[in-house]
Amino acid sequence: MAALALSAGWSPAMRHAAAQAAVVGQPLPPWTPGTVDIHHIATGRGNSTLFVLPDGTTMLIDAGAAADGIAETAPHPDGTREPGEWIARYVKRHMPDSAAALDYAVITHFHADHYGQIVAASPRVASGAYRLSGITTVGDAIRIGTMIDRGWPDYAYPAPLVDSTMANYRRFLSAQQARGMRVERFRVGANDQLRLRHDAARYANVEVRNIVGNGDVWTGHGSATRALFPPFATLAPADWPNENMCSLGVRLTVGAFRYFTGGDLPGTADPGFPSWHAVEPAVADVIGPVQVHVVNQHGSMGEESEPFLRALASTVLIVPSWAPSHPAPDVLKRIINSRLAPSQRFVFATDLRDAARTVIGARANQFAGPSGHVVVRVEAGGTRYWVYVLSNADERDLVRSVTGPLVSRPS
Repeated sequence: MAALALSAGWSPAMRHAAAQAAVVGQPLPPWTPGTVDIHHIATGRGNSTLFVLPDGTTMLIDAGAAADGIAETAPHPDGTREPGEWIARYVKRHMPDSAAALDYAVITHFHADHYGQIVAASPRVASGAYRLSGITTVGDAIRIGTMIDRGWPDYAYPAPLVDSTMANYRRFLSAQQARGMRVERFRVGANDQLRLRHDAARYANVEVRNIVGNGDVWTGHGSATRALFPPFATLAPADWPNENMCSLGVRLTVGAFRYFTGGDLPGTADPGFPSWHAVEPAVADVIGPVQVHVVNQHGSMGEESEPFLRALASTVLIVPSWAPSHPAPDVLKRIINSRLAPSQRFVFATDLRDAARTVIGARANQFAGPSGHVVVRVEAGGTRYWVYVLSNADERDLVRSVTGPLVSRPS
């Protein structure tokens, strides 16, 4: 599955050095044991991120498949395949050669650009049990060991989810459970739900912490949590939390390196709505300083609030953009602001539509690299990391830019 073979006779140190030696215009060298790879896959149809952890544990967060027919968007590499199929093919190319399955798949929340969208034309799996879009396409192509989401088993929070895509997703889960897949509800505060599956003892400095989900947030102590949302009985139905507010967020730690991703967590409350609708400020301090974070809600208006940016103090920010409104000018202005520490930041976007570039103006020239698949590669131990942008024009995964090595700051 690797894009470029390494000599079997090389020592581990030589293999590791070669893995970092990405060359512009050449395929990305493959993952090597001890290294962490985080692939932000750019299909032009939503979010999807593949993690390959030091012992070869694999995790896919989201598998979006949305935007068909929306003006000023484009699928990548093209529209000949469903987005979930492009994701599955990318995952197969970059999983370790020894991997027989994805160890984990996580859905941050139930929006089309994060888990798929069933329409009349969506094809059926060969058995007829469910239709293919996003995560169901990925799961049909690659066996998933454990599926984790915010709603299992009843999918009734904050209100019952009964749309056609959810109904199809639940049929997919039932069919895959019959084939041995586990399904779990995300446990906020846990650091043992998403764990190394193959050689955890060798990599004791690696942790995946479940930070936030369904309006609960980790306190920073043990696995204890606290509620962000008031009791529903005290609220008017119009003020109940929406799907974005319920997004799941996780923090990956590898030695001194830290990374955070949180789906579509909102940064500010919409005008006229309660202040607690802004989730970012409530979770920022418990996330703490990180090296890299994924910009919330594709960089839509109001996200990446100043308290959030100050608390995370990220050196690298990745905008999982795909629509002409990504990122909003006010968000880009904040995330490149040199007055917020660190003064030098590297901002990447998976896609930048012409319409977005026109609205953003000159700031569009301040991205640290071109658009495409954005890959963060962390060396063994977490002391240094690189950011590579790969072309999504075809499936050769050619390197378009190299940033690094960057040095991780101790927390």
